[in-house]
Amino acid sequence: MTRRMFEHLALLFFPVAYAGGLLAAALNFLMPLPRRPRQSKLELDQKRDYFDDASEPIELELNGKKIYVLKVGDSLRAFDARCTHLDCNVRWKEGAFVCPCHNGQFNASGEVTRKPPPTPLQEFEIKVDDESGVVVVYAKYLKKQA
Repeated sequence: MTRRMFEHLALLFFPVAYAGGLLAAALNFLMPLPRRPRQSKLELDQKRDYFDDASEPIELELNGKKIYVLKVGDSLRAFDARCTHLDCNVRWKEGAFVCPCHNGQFNASGEVTRKPPPTPLQEFEIKVDDESGVVVVYAKYLKKQA
C-alpha cells in the first residue's frame, strides 16, 4: 500500500466513522428510556411507634411522586405533596403544608386553610399491621366524601 493510497483511505474512512458516531448518538438519544415498574405499595422502614414521638412528617417517594406520612390525632395519614391548585410541591412549615407557588396552605389533615387551592390534598390509603407494626402506604387515593 502506498502512502498516497493510505491517505485516500484515511480521508474516506474518518468522515464515515465520524458520521457513524453521530448516527449512533442520535439513535441512542431517540430510544425511549426503560420504564420503572410501578409500585402498588410502599412498606416504610419506620414502625408505627416511630410516629408517636414524631412531630414532623416523613417525606417519601412513591412511583415518582413526593408524599408525606404523618400522625394526625390517633391515625397515620399519607398525603400527595402536590398542591391541588397548580401541582407545585408543598412543604411542611411550622405545622402546616405551604405551597410556594401562590402561598396556599393546608393544615395537618390536608384541608385548605388559605386559598387559592380549591380542594384538600389528595390522600393515599395507608394501613398498619397490628402485630408487626409495619406501616404500608398503598398507591391509590382514598375517595373523598362529598
